[in-house]
Amino acid sequence: MKTLIRITFLLILALTMTYCATTEKYTARVNTWNGSDVNRLITSWGPPSDVYTMPTGNKMNTWLTTSGERVTTNYNYFLNQTVSHSSTSWCKTTFTVNKHDIIIDNTWSGNACISY
Repeated sequence: MKTLIRITFLLILALTMTYCATTEKYTARVNTWNGSDVNRLITSWGPPSDVYTMPTGNKMNTWLTTSGERVTTNYNYFLNQTVSHSSTSWCKTTFTVNKHDIIIDNTWSGNACISY
């Protein structure tokens, strides 16, 4: 019986680790769009937050997503004061598109750029 419980636990642990969201998986997900038509991306992701036309005629299509602000408060007994910290989760992803509407490059930044 103990062996069955251990095997079940290890299986659940392995499955959980497989489905964890990471920035590496986000990079891989974003890279799959390279070489694709930007119109397919827009259909999938929705309209971009910003579009910048470069002097070369290429365009930079940017998506910015944010989630709620998280505030944490702790009382510091040694200083006899309350300390608060706030943070916002965000992810900014930019795809560079050539004159033929083909995605040729991408970049991303932020603390919430993760994927499964």
